[in-house]
Amino acid sequence: MQIAVCDDIQKELKLIRTALDTYTETHPEYHFDIDEYRSADDILYAVEKGKTYDIALLDICMPDVLGTDVAEKMLAQNPNTGVVFLTTSDEYAITAYAMNAVHYLLKPFLQEQFNEALDRAVRKTKEQDFLSLACMDGVYRVCVGEIIFIESQDHYLMIHLSSGATLRLRRKLSQMFKEIHEYPEFIRVGASYIVNLTFVRQVAGNTLEIANGAKIPIPRRSSKEVKKTYMDFCRKEVLK
Repeated sequence: MQIAVCDDIQKELKLIRTALDTYTETHPEYHFDIDEYRSADDILYAVEKGKTYDIALLDICMPDVLGTDVAEKMLAQNPNTGVVFLTTSDEYAITAYAMNAVHYLLKPFLQEQFNEALDRAVRKTKEQDFLSLACMDGVYRVCVGEIIFIESQDHYLMIHLSSGATLRLRRKLSQMFKEIHEYPEFIRVGASYIVNLTFVRQVAGNTLEIANGAKIPIPRRSSKEVKKTYMDFCRKEVLK
């Protein structure tokens, strides 16, 4: 699992890392790759370059940029990231839970409290579904939630991922949709696209505007149905 830790105070960063090391000692079944960041700007730069994480441990009150803003950027790229906020104040608790953070941990924290937060974050990661895709350059194990949209080009599919990577495989769009249609976030848009509604930021006219900047055309004949499906999806997400 890829873990990001961000705190602008070196002492606090060291305490979080120590708590992480203690957790891993009691959970040898897990393997963590850990990146440490001393500022919100540093982690945002990595995220903007396409870096994604399974778990993010974020201080909230940092200079210039709040940890909640960092989490928003990270979740836009990978909605399945298990975000744990660490802070000295409960001021942002409502905002944190509105973002579906897995835990809100007040400093100073006990190791038992930290373990509970990590347990929740790990569970969220383990609950994710994966697809094995035989692409042109090898077989990939892809998290379903990382697929932004799938585009049909000639006899190939281009699978655009939240990491910024694009996978290419030879398969019909209809075959791919049969494989993932059980996930309610995916919708077929015309003859050339499958879109993950989680990453749709706006429906503008007959276009779906995606978080990565892509614009997906909506066929006129299915415009009403696509827009209704998107609105229904948004309502369900709010009520979760």
